Amino acid sequence: MPTDHSSSPEEVLRPSWMLVGNQLLSGMELVVSEGLITAIRPSSLPLNLPGRLLMPGFVNAHSHAFQRGIRGHVQHAVGQDDFWSWRERMYTLAATLSPEGLEAVSALAYLEMLQAGFTSVGEFHYVHHQPDGTPYADRTELAQRVFAAGDEVGLRVCLLRVAYARAGAGKEALPEQRRFCDSDMDIVLEDLNTLAQQEESRFSVGLAAHSVRALRLDQLRVLSRYEGVVHAHVDEQPSEIEQCLAEHGCRPLALFEQAGLLTERFAAVHFTHPDRHEIDLLRRSGAKVVACPTTEMDLGDGFLPIEALSGVSISIGTDSHVRIDPLAELRALEWHARARLGRRCVTRQSEDPEALAMGLLHNGTRAGADALGLDTGVLEVGKAADLIAVDCEVTPLCSGPLATNWVFSGQPSFVREVWVEGEQLLWDGRHLHEEQIRATALPYLEK
Repeated sequence: MPTDHSSSPEEVLRPSWMLVGNQLLSGMELVVSEGLITAIRPSSLPLNLPGRLLMPGFVNAHSHAFQRGIRGHVQHAVGQDDFWSWRERMYTLAATLSPEGLEAVSALAYLEMLQAGFTSVGEFHYVHHQPDGTPYADRTELAQRVFAAGDEVGLRVCLLRVAYARAGAGKEALPEQRRFCDSDMDIVLEDLNTLAQQEESRFSVGLAAHSVRALRLDQLRVLSRYEGVVHAHVDEQPSEIEQCLAEHGCRPLALFEQAGLLTERFAAVHFTHPDRHEIDLLRRSGAKVVACPTTEMDLGDGFLPIEALSGVSISIGTDSHVRIDPLAELRALEWHARARLGRRCVTRQSEDPEALAMGLLHNGTRAGADALGLDTGVLEVGKAADLIAVDCEVTPLCSGPLATNWVFSGQPSFVREVWVEGEQLLWDGRHLHEEQIRATALPYLEK
């Protein structure tokens, strides 16, 4: 079971600036007690976080933590190189990881997330079984390893237990996919129930219906009985859409609707190639989108048409972890749109000079928490005290509009202190266990 992380009975933080909603405030203090924000109020006492911006921690709504193990080793072409050839390299790593290796590599990814300012992660977890597909004696062994990695770092983890059954329409799972797969969706729901009974404040679960290529329609319908958050890869690649049209006569999001999964609890991950009908379906359902721009660029997936998604909640993830940087993901949401449309400030929501940056910060915080069903992502009394303190005395942030400079010119290294559920985990950029975490992961990283 996870460690009993404890925080002091009450802690009062007095930074130079505080991000409350979409306002930057000064002369304020925030009180933390028993892991929650219990007060935000004016203060005339001396600052104890001078030069710092205190804000909600970022939320990483889509992660495959084990893929951190191939970073740097897939940036060369062998023949035709695309998403599908990259996937073969990923399968090789997935086939070799032991439970200990999965935990060690996940902890390394989570350490990097925390140091970049993420305080929560949605772990889209699909490595379940032994390499030949045989379940472990404890069917949830590898899920428990993910929680253990989060526990070592202190990160909040929502484990999205993936349902995966086949290689595509009419195709049995490939040998390299067997450790991902379960043919019986009732067993998937049982695993979710088992994991839910072990939840504690920093650990929660949800369902991930991997994709329309990995699941039949009847299997998706069984999964629709689940009542928590549901995520799925949707419209990531054109060939995925073509296969869905050939098998079902409709596009992926329409198939999720037929299955009964497209509700306000649903999040479409990537959504890089939707048509107008799918966008209308998404908007009417109240479903959400999770974009992972750095991975989508790296894999040649395409670009989220953010300009067509007004009113849709959009959050960010780091997916394959080619880079772990919330600001890079947020900037890319806007910059992709600028490059495609030939105009600037595409996602601006008002004439306020800081409106664009505030909107993107919302995408990186509260929107991600909503996608994962987490009660965090905002500085508000009664919410979890998941906080980061940003050094605003560094040159890129020392003058001009603070929120705008932070979003468009900031770096993860500017995050100096981090708290999750009121417990401080980063001191001047350092984590107490970082050397041990790196040393443990090193033997499992692809050489």
